[in-house]
Amino acid sequence: LAAVALPNLLGQVGKARESEAKSQVGAVNRAQQSYYTENTAFAETADDLEVPLPSKAAGTSKYYDFTLGSGGAVGSILALNANNDKDGTRDYIGGTSYNTTDRAFATVVCRVNKDVTGAFGTHLTNEGIITSGSGTNVACAGTSKAVK
Repeated sequence: LAAVALPNLLGQVGKARESEAKSQVGAVNRAQQSYYTENTAFAETADDLEVPLPSKAAGTSKYYDFTLGSGGAVGSILALNANNDKDGTRDYIGGTSYNTTDRAFATVVCRVNKDVTGAFGTHLTNEGIITSGSGTNVACAGTSKAVK
């Protein structure tokens, strides 16, 4: 019985960890919208947002490192887990853009299907998020897939 139940339990634990990451990425997307509305620019540091990013050092998140970066017209967050292969979780990236013509925000949360490495800016075009129309829209790119 344990041989059948244990793998199922571990899979559910991994899903719960991913749910935490998706929720945090979504919260930062919403915070970026608020920040942009007040400042006409996206926040480039976590200190600028009213939503604090969890940190392994602070002990609030054991599984993901959250990094906030700005790709010019796109406010983005990257949630990375260094132990993906051991705990069965995947990386996430989120982005928010503002279309000045339509006066509308676009947001996306993407699940990255392979290990994300390298500088933050590369994730905006390679494995995570792409922009179109000079940053007026955001969408998942490469091997990433949109999640709800």
